[in-house]
Amino acid sequence: MIRTTYCVWELTLQCNLACAHCGSRAGTRRHDELSTEEALDVVCQLAEVGVREVTLIGGEAWLRRDWLEIAAAIVAHGMTVELGTGGYGISAEAARRMAEAGLALVSVSVDGLAESHDRQRARPGSFDACFDSLEHLASASLPTAVNTQINRLSLPDQPRLHERLLDAGVQAWQWGLTVPMGRAVEQADWLLQPAELVEAYEVLAVVARQAEFDGLRIQAGNNIGYYGPYERLLRGHSLGDRSIWQGCHAGLSSSDWRRTAR
Repeated sequence: MIRTTYCVWELTLQCNLACAHCGSRAGTRRHDELSTEEALDVVCQLAEVGVREVTLIGGEAWLRRDWLEIAAAIVAHGMTVELGTGGYGISAEAARRMAEAGLALVSVSVDGLAESHDRQRARPGSFDACFDSLEHLASASLPTAVNTQINRLSLPDQPRLHERLLDAGVQAWQWGLTVPMGRAVEQADWLLQPAELVEAYEVLAVVARQAEFDGLRIQAGNNIGYYGPYERLLRGHSLGDRSIWQGCHAGLSSSDWRRTAR
């Protein structure tokens, strides 16, 4: 029997960025987002159904004043808690408090080098801010990963971005194709078309081989690969027979909690 063991929880729509490819069109919190009491009740429910790992996202999850209380409650219920963040404005003090709350991993979104990243994130200086945040997280002894949107803007940057991530001490790197949802439907010229994917995977395969040599773990998102010639390379040899696309696990072993209304 397949059990739901992993949950991605969209804790708030409040955000300090206005990313042009944001699937949730985040920016301003909903007026009826869960109260602290309601959120803590959700934590209990997640534990009761057997969830083992929770990733908090937004918007920007850490902009909720009570998010560390929620994160600590997840840990207290025997679950692992991680944070997915745009990486803008995480101070050394904030990173220290994250570590104290028991976060197991912080994953920062970095979409290309400075010019293309800042354009996608719609905020000048956001690329440099990501690496400031990664430095603060490392100083707090928090493991870090990076998520990258692959599109026409970011694809050419991947070889050099790989070098920057190594220098920053990032341990894992996940790729996902930018898809037409949320604000990204208004960025059609950014989206890779089917005829371009063969060349795109060639680029990613070169980076993946170098990353494997350098000890940087690559993880392909669900919309990368699909049994192409680089399937096992992009999904990681360490997975053995599972290093091919296994289908979408949404609603089977993973869930996406976006219900914020009371």
